[in-house]
Amino acid sequence: MTSETDATRTGAGQGETLEDMRATLLRMQDEHARSQVALREESRLLEILNQTGQSIASQLDIEKLLQTVTDAVTSLSDARFGAFFYNRVNEKGEDYLLYTLSGAPREAFEKFGHPRATDVFAPTFRGEATVRSDDITKDPRYGRMAPHHGMPPGHLPVRSYLAVPVKSRSGEVLGGLFLGHPDPGRFNERVERLVEGVSAQAAIAIDNARLYEASQAQLATRERAEASLRDSDRRKDEFLATLAHELRNPLAPIRQAVNISQNPDATPAQKSWSHEVITRQVQHMSLLLDDLLDISRITRGTLELRRKRTQLANVVDSAIETARPAIDAKRHRLDVHLPQVPVALDVDPLRVSQVLSNLLTNAAKYTDPDGQISIEGELLGGEVLIRVVDNGIGIAPEAMAELFTMFSQVQSVRDRSDGGLGIGLALSRGLIELHGGRLEAHSGGLGSGSQFVVRLPATIQGHAAPVSASEPVEAAIRKRRVLVADDNVDAGESLAMLLRLDGHEVELASNGPQAVELYDRLKPEVAILDIGMPGLNGYEVAQRIRQKAQRGVTLIAVTGWGQEADKARAAASGFDHHFTKPVEPAVLSALVGRD
Repeated sequence: MTSETDATRTGAGQGETLEDMRATLLRMQDEHARSQVALREESRLLEILNQTGQSIASQLDIEKLLQTVTDAVTSLSDARFGAFFYNRVNEKGEDYLLYTLSGAPREAFEKFGHPRATDVFAPTFRGEATVRSDDITKDPRYGRMAPHHGMPPGHLPVRSYLAVPVKSRSGEVLGGLFLGHPDPGRFNERVERLVEGVSAQAAIAIDNARLYEASQAQLATRERAEASLRDSDRRKDEFLATLAHELRNPLAPIRQAVNISQNPDATPAQKSWSHEVITRQVQHMSLLLDDLLDISRITRGTLELRRKRTQLANVVDSAIETARPAIDAKRHRLDVHLPQVPVALDVDPLRVSQVLSNLLTNAAKYTDPDGQISIEGELLGGEVLIRVVDNGIGIAPEAMAELFTMFSQVQSVRDRSDGGLGIGLALSRGLIELHGGRLEAHSGGLGSGSQFVVRLPATIQGHAAPVSASEPVEAAIRKRRVLVADDNVDAGESLAMLLRLDGHEVELASNGPQAVELYDRLKPEVAILDIGMPGLNGYEVAQRIRQKAQRGVTLIAVTGWGQEADKARAAASGFDHHFTKPVEPAVLSALVGRD
């Protein structure tokens, strides 16, 4: 009996153990399967994180960087779609710009415009805590803003919602990562932490990419500046070479003419011709220097216009007279078309005529012989338009941008040029702009001719009273006692000789102390003083003379220093008049002999 009972118990015990073992084995298999799934998922997440970390750490292109980040968090969270929006400030103070998308076409969002600062979006763009909702449509902040009160019609369905701010190391909110899924309850705390981790890495990478972009921009700016400096230096070198060439050119005929005039065998006609050559070449050099001084004054804003009411026709006539030799030398035909009604302008007639003569001379230079040139005037609205048109070599499109630039000459133009510094157009534009006008250039390209248009404000049109053209009455010349002081012996002696030819009594000094001594002895009525003299400069000599004579003598400064500050200093020192070398002898002679 005992043995049967024990056997039964033993059998029962063995049966329970087998069932338990069977259940345990099934449970272990189920746990193993779940572990394998979890391991595979963990491995997938780690691989995504690893690849994302490597990619964003090495990426310096912000657009590619943000696309990588958006794709990564969309995959990590198992979201249906994800997006990154930039946080930027517009005229209304806020604007969230869609930058990258993952899991959805861009067209699905573009038709809705930029998101606004709704109660749901605003915390993310203010850099507050992460917003995670199992069903955003049930969030109390959802649907409170017109006009949509929630998602607009046609928007991708969103129930599960996760939004993480992306902040830089300095605390700036760069934007936000937004994840969505049409089913509720898809995002948990672990997903939130993963996305926040990627967001932190992304913020650092964005900072680095922005620093890189800034450094590249600075490098590009520096390279452009260096290239511009090199180009400017090159053009300045070319300009200085041209200047040297243009200033040397007149010296050869001047030297030759001097030799002819000094030759005892020269006939009176030859001597007269040599004097004409010298006068012509000196005038040419003077014009070159005047252009340089004018462009410098325009650049510094110190050039003053002498405006007066003048007729358009008179200005055009003066310009044609100046340019006529260049036009006739190539047998060009010049047509002039001006309004039938007299037009009066409030301009500096000398400067506007200077511009027009420069344009006409250029047209003559760069047009083949027997060409066609026209100058046309037109009243258009509140402007007077003056066009100088030619059928010359034209201007290449790539040369138009630098046509009015200092120190620049178009190569094809330079090859055909017969003189000049290449600053004429820059000077002309500056002079017209000082009048409140514009100078424009137009051309169909090489071989198609050119058209330059001067636009000036129209002041009066109609039957304007003609500008007085009465002939000046020649003033009687009075003989004076004159002191001339200049440390340049040739300059002083030649000026003294000219004044003596007018009948004046002239004494010459070559330095400041000698000028003061001669003044005390001669008691001149007029003193013409250079400024840069040794011993005492012209300002100091003038001050000493004024202390002795008060207003009993006319003091005239004739100097190479012609800036406005120089003129002001001359006036403060007691000078009555200031002339910049070279002064026109007739002007100086008239001033000295004037009552």
